[in-house]
Amino acid sequence: MVKVAVDEGLSGLRNLLTSEGFEVVHPENASGAVALVTNGLQENMLNMQEMTFRGPVIDARGKTPGEILAAVRAALERR
Repeated sequence: MVKVAVDEGLSGLRNLLTSEGFEVVHPENASGAVALVTNGLQENMLNMQEMTFRGPVIDARGKTPGEILAAVRAALERR
């Protein structure tokens, strides 16, 4: 199963990707994921963590779930 890391606030997208056969994980478990989908840059003042992800980062802001799904599939094809 192909893994995609998705931010917490994108529950509708998480459901869509799961229904399309992707394994959806939290960004903290992004190792081996084909893409990371985020709802934009967020400040994290209290829980400072450094995360490195080697792959496409898809900003979900302003995009439809269909557009994001297409971007995830494109990332999978480039892999």
